[in-house]
Order: sequence, then structure tokens, then C-alpha cells
Amino acid sequence: MDKKILKTQAYTTAVVFVVLAGLLWGGKALYDANLKERALERHTQLLRTARTQLQEHLLKAVQDAHQLALLDSVRDFVATPSAVNRARMERTLIDTSDVYGRYDQIRFIDLQGHERVRINHAPGASHAVPEEALQDKSGRYYVQEGLNLEVGQVYLSPLDLNVEQGKIETPHKPVLRLVRMIGDGEGGPAGLLVLNYLAGGLLNQYRAHFPAVDRAMLLNSEGYWLLNHRRENEWSWMLGQPGRTLSAWQPRLWERLQAEPTGQLELNDDLFSFTRFDIANFRNGLFHGDYAINRGLINDTYAAEWTMLVQTEKAQWQAGALYLKNWFKAFLAGLFAMAGVLVHFIITSREERRAARAAQRQQLADFKDLYENAPIGYVTVAADGLITNVNRALLDYLGYERDDIVDRLRISDLMDEESRETIHALMGSLASGQQQQHRADLVCRNGERLTVLCSVSSRLSPFSTLMVGRCSVQDISEQARLERSLEDLAYRDALTGLANRRYFDELASNEVKRLQREGNPLTALALDIDHFKAVNDRYGHDAGDEVLKELAKTCQHLLRGTDILARFGGEEFVVLLPNADLAQGHRRAEALRQALAEKPVTLTSGEAIHYTVSIGVATHPRPEQDRLPLLLKNADEALYRAKRSGRNRVCVALPASLPQQGSASANTA
Repeated sequence: MDKKILKTQAYTTAVVFVVLAGLLWGGKALYDANLKERALERHTQLLRTARTQLQEHLLKAVQDAHQLALLDSVRDFVATPSAVNRARMERTLIDTSDVYGRYDQIRFIDLQGHERVRINHAPGASHAVPEEALQDKSGRYYVQEGLNLEVGQVYLSPLDLNVEQGKIETPHKPVLRLVRMIGDGEGGPAGLLVLNYLAGGLLNQYRAHFPAVDRAMLLNSEGYWLLNHRRENEWSWMLGQPGRTLSAWQPRLWERLQAEPTGQLELNDDLFSFTRFDIANFRNGLFHGDYAINRGLINDTYAAEWTMLVQTEKAQWQAGALYLKNWFKAFLAGLFAMAGVLVHFIITSREERRAARAAQRQQLADFKDLYENAPIGYVTVAADGLITNVNRALLDYLGYERDDIVDRLRISDLMDEESRETIHALMGSLASGQQQQHRADLVCRNGERLTVLCSVSSRLSPFSTLMVGRCSVQDISEQARLERSLEDLAYRDALTGLANRRYFDELASNEVKRLQREGNPLTALALDIDHFKAVNDRYGHDAGDEVLKELAKTCQHLLRGTDILARFGGEEFVVLLPNADLAQGHRRAEALRQALAEKPVTLTSGEAIHYTVSIGVATHPRPEQDRLPLLLKNADEALYRAKRSGRNRVCVALPASLPQQGSASANTA
């Protein structure tokens, strides 16, 4: 080997080693920063979903309070507190306590603060407290707050431990109280409905939401722990240990938390993320709109703010780092060895690459005349997809000038979004030396789409690297439009534009598969125009066609976007209603029947054709592919029952266990 090359190689190797060592050191710093960033991103996602879970629990509880207040048994007792009404109300509240299992107590308290009805929860055996054991709660803060409510408003108390007879109940029972003012039926207040929400499950779910590497904590507005990885720190203000606060543990973190509602910081190499939020502000937590106005919720502004806090120690966010592993250290030694070999390879092959690049430029020049005179579009691309040459035919297709494209755009820039996968396939064909054809949509300069057929070929170097990529582009937009037109004819009814039987079967099959996974019902409607032959005989077939088209438009307007409407032939139509049970299907069928009966078709001559339809309804609570024909058959049989029973009506399919006769009047509209 030439001495000059050896000297260059030695010098270059030393420089590469120094640079490589610096890069590795800088890489470690970046790697650590990335580990921190990933941990903080995990914090953000966990806190966001945890807040949603917390507020979903509380929103359900608020909705329960509203729903219970509207029950007849509750309203009857409020209006007339008789023994019979008391028993009905107690039965309702006991059933609610047993079914939901999330309320320790459900009470009705009069305007003097005395318990009138109280249900104590016990698993599977909730019971009403005898009248002589009911208590005076007028001194409790939540009762005093509730008495200031207007009818229909709900007060949401702070979260604390349940207190019975002036003592904290053990084992500890976290409780959050919901108080709703019930009206007397004439707009005035009548009493308070109080639900003691058992928050233990909510707190356990919050703790379980976070992985073991992260410490999840929950604090109230004063910095006391509602939830902590050390149980002795929880509820300290109620248990005679007021010094156990966040401000005492991490003063700097507490100051930051007071200044910002959301933030992240690093203290002593530990990572902290926090989010302070109003537990009753469902507007920002779950949906848009002011919940306090829309739902009548009044929250405790002093204690309603909670802070979610998560901590990850340095040992945890660094756990699993590559640079701590022995195999990575061995890899570094090999890396320096490989760097020396690579330097040798680069220096000895540099001249070869220069020659290869010169050959590539010459070969690209050889194609220039072919490009310019080709009757179809022609383009040359580099390995990264950059356009290096283009002929006039393609420029004419797209409306560009050469300087707008060459060395400025990649071939992917000329494709619409739906053709990006085609680009990957084209570039893969070029790199492998294969000759392939792909259809794609190009975007012209004026924004129009042009469907083309791209044929690609390439020239590879002796090292199987791409030297020249060639792509011919042929305008086949007319052919594509014809194919789309033929496909539409194959799947659509020519008169109404609705799905035909073939397309219906395909859509229905896909819908059944989805409903099987979700376990939801499927309802079918079979619809037929009454006395349609008489319409054709009296007004002519053109008028009959107008009736069919107007019927299709009316049905499409009334149906949901997820419903499937198809014409099976003649005057027969079929509708599939996903996620609809038999009662819902009957209501929609009746709405269609009435709308069609009230909307005559006006002909160009001014005559109005009044017509009616008969509809059969059938449903399956959990559809299966092999039961779809039976579902349609049942709907068709119900249709014929509607025809036989007088037309212009809706009949539902009889249960399979009953004979297909009798009780028709109960199943008709």
C-alpha cells in the first residue's frame, strides 16, 4: 500500500477515535435526557387518564343523585310521607344500594336537618334504619351547605373519612358526600337527598393505574395526602398529625405546585409531575360545556381542588439503560475496532466511488434524448426519490415547468395522500432491480387529480446499489373513470342509487362481524309499497319510478348514517338497523311509514300520488352470519302479515318459540 495512504489512514483513525469518544459521551447525556423525557411523557399520559377516571366516577355519582331524586317512590314520599310511601321509598333505595354497591349510606333529610329515611349498605343485604335510630344531622357541614341549595342543585363535599357518632369509623372509610335539594312539586324545597359515596374503590383504582416504577400520590388543596405510597402519611389532618404535608416533605415542589396548575420538575435526580384540578370541573375533564350550569352542581371551592402527583426516582428512570449492561461495554470495544476497519475501507474505496458517480452522471445524460421525445411521461429519480430529470410529456400532464420539479421535488410530492404506499412500492422496485407497474394518482399544478400507470425499471451498480431509476407515466384517467362507473353499476341500484342486493350482502356481512364482537343487537326492516301495481297502471311506469326514487330519498333522510338501506327489486326495500333492539326498530319503522304516508309525490303534470307502505320488523339480539338470511326471512314474513292485515302498517316478527299465527294485533302499528 502507498505510504501516503498509510499515513492518511493512521491520522484519520486517530481523529475518528477522538470524535467517536466525544460522540459517545455526548450520546450518553442525550440518552439520559431521553430517558427522563420518556418518564415525564409517561407521567403526563398517566395523569391525564387518571384524571378522566376520577371524574368519570364522580360524574356517575352526580347522575345517580339526579336520577334518584326523580323516581316516583321518592317524589311520592316527599309529597306524602305516609308509611306506605316510606316503605316504597326504602325499597327503592335498598335496591339502589344493593345494585350499585358504591354508596355507604343513602338518606333523605328534612329541612330541619333530621334524617327521615336512611339506608345502610351491606354487601347483598342493605337495610333501612328504624325511625327511632335516625339521627339529627343539622350540625354537619354538608347538611348546612345543602340547605343553601336551590331545588335541583347538587353539593359535592370534600373527601374525608367517615365519622359516626363523632368518631372516625375504623377501618378507615373514605367518603365523599353528594347532597341534592329535592323540590316539593311546586318549586319549593322539600328536603335533601344525601349519598355517601364510598371512595375507597376510586382511590384503589387510581393507585393501581400507575406502574410499580412510579409513585402515585393524591393531595387535597392544603397539601395533605389523600393517597400516598406510605400509608402512615394519609389523612394526617384527621388523625392528629398535621405536620405530614407536601410542604414539609418537599418545600420547593410545594411552592411550584402553588404557582402552576400543571408542571414537571427534577429534584435531587428524582422526577416529579403534578396536575392540580377542580374535581367538579367536568367541563375541562370530560367534555365541553359548563357543567355547573347544565347539571346544577355546586362544589366546595375550598376543598374541591385535588392534586395528582407522581414521582419516579433516578434508579427507576435509569433502570435498563444500555450503558449499564456488560454486553454494551463489549460492544463499545468492538465499535472502536470496527471504526479502524471502516477508515481503511473508506480511504481505499474513495476513488472507486468517484468513478462510479462519474459513470452514473454519464449514464443519466445518455437518456436525455429519450426523455424529451417519449410519447408518454418519463421521469428519472435518485435513490431517495428526488426527481433528477423529467420529459416534456409529463410536464404537459401536470402543468409544471421543468425548473419547478427537477432537483426540487421528490416523486412522492407529485402523488396524492392515498398513493403514498404506491411510492414505497415503486422505490422498493427500483432498489431491487425489479420491473413493476403500479397505478397511482398524480396531483396537477391546478389541483386536479390524474390517474396514471407507472412502469419502473432501474440500473444497479456491481454492488447492487441504485444508479439510475426510470419511471414511465401513462395517462389512464379515462380508463379509471370507466372502471369506477362499472363498479358503481355493479353495486348500486340504477334507479334509486341505493345499494343493490349484492352490495347489501357485503355491507351486512361486515356489520354482522362488528356486532358479533361488540355483542349488540341487529334489526331488519322489510318494506314494500302498497298497491304499487295500481300506481304503475294508473300513472305509468315513469311515475312509478318517481315514487321509488322519492321513497329512497325520504328513507335516507330519516335513517342514521350507520343504517344500511338497499333495494332488493321492484317495490321491495330492506333496512338494517345496527345496535337497535326490537322496540327501537318498531319505532323507526313506524316513523318511516308515517313520513311516507304524509309525503305525496308530485308529478310534472301537477298530479299528486299518495301512497303507503307496509313494513315488517325482525331482530336478533346477537347476530351471526348464518342467521342473517333467517333474520331477513322473519322480517319478510312480518311484512306479509302487515299486508294481509290491511296494509299501511308495521308488524314485528313473532318470537321463534311461538307459532307463526295469532297475536298479530299486538305486534302491529
